[in-house]
Amino acid sequence: PRPRPRPPRRDLETSDRSVTAAMARPSKPRKAQQQPRRSASGRGLLAGVVLAAVAALLGLRGRLAGVAERPSLVRTTCSRRDYKPAVPGCSPTGDACGRLVLDGFASAEELAGLRAIAARGMALGGGDGGPTILDLQSGALSWRDKFIDVWAAFNASGTPPFTTRDVAVYADVVRRIRSLAESTFGVSGLHLTAPTFFSRHSGDRPPKTEHDEYWHVHVDTLQYGSFTYTALLYLADGDVDFSGGRLAFVDDRWERPLERVVPRPGKLVLFSSGHEHPHHVERVESGERLALTVAFTCDPEAALHDFLSRAVPEPEAEGGASVRREESSAADVTGEIAAEEVHSDVSARSSACSWWRSTRSPWR
Repeated sequence: PRPRPRPPRRDLETSDRSVTAAMARPSKPRKAQQQPRRSASGRGLLAGVVLAAVAALLGLRGRLAGVAERPSLVRTTCSRRDYKPAVPGCSPTGDACGRLVLDGFASAEELAGLRAIAARGMALGGGDGGPTILDLQSGALSWRDKFIDVWAAFNASGTPPFTTRDVAVYADVVRRIRSLAESTFGVSGLHLTAPTFFSRHSGDRPPKTEHDEYWHVHVDTLQYGSFTYTALLYLADGDVDFSGGRLAFVDDRWERPLERVVPRPGKLVLFSSGHEHPHHVERVESGERLALTVAFTCDPEAALHDFLSRAVPEPEAEGGASVRREESSAADVTGEIAAEEVHSDVSARSSACSWWRSTRSPWR
């Protein structure tokens, strides 16, 4: 006998009365079930989670490398041996110390102005052993293995000195840094203090004296005395203009690096100057590293009230318009300036540079 046909398999969407009809209908391919669309808020939440994960990964990579590349504020406990006598409302205490790394603090225009000041002043001198210092307040300028007075060098060479207009950008940047320091650390009454200076480190010059060995670990309150807060503004790029030269903060044993900062143009590093922040500059391997050090104190007696007072007023033409005098090159006379001490007020110049001549500092 012929086998009976098997009854059709019931579909959940058919009833008993429609089995025959279901068998007679040609089968159609089922449409894929559409997934419900995510809402805008759901997509935003997912994107936020992804971005947070990426940021965490990048931050972890930066911490593992020990290099600070993003703006960051790290709070630290203040050293008990520093900041005495304490000035209420100004001197850091307890957990109020710390360090800030801030990219893009100075604009391209400000950087150009500061570089021009450094280049023009340092053209009159230059250290033999790598570092060159330019301190416009005291007038100290590195020349070979000693210091001369940059203002005397201008006078002796016949080169027009800095005018108030030339150094206006310098004064403005210092004011902005002081305001940032007070707001960051919640203090008031900070004063600019000495030394505040430009530093250039040349990687192609080996040290000639112990003063040229800038890479040793130090603490600013020990090194400079009056410092309460230290600011470093970088004017050159650690990946383009030079290699090496990172700023390294180390632990309280002065051994293990806690954080390394790669200099970038316009990057500012601001930190409390005590024993909570031992640090050093790694040796520059090639190129030239250029930076500006600005320091603040809570001690009114150590304050600099007009640190650019030696700049001359801008000359005026008829009708009151300012006139820029043509700058002459001092390349041919710098040797004579330092070697023969040509400035008429030698004792005053020696006094102005005496701190730089006597101290053993790791110039940053």
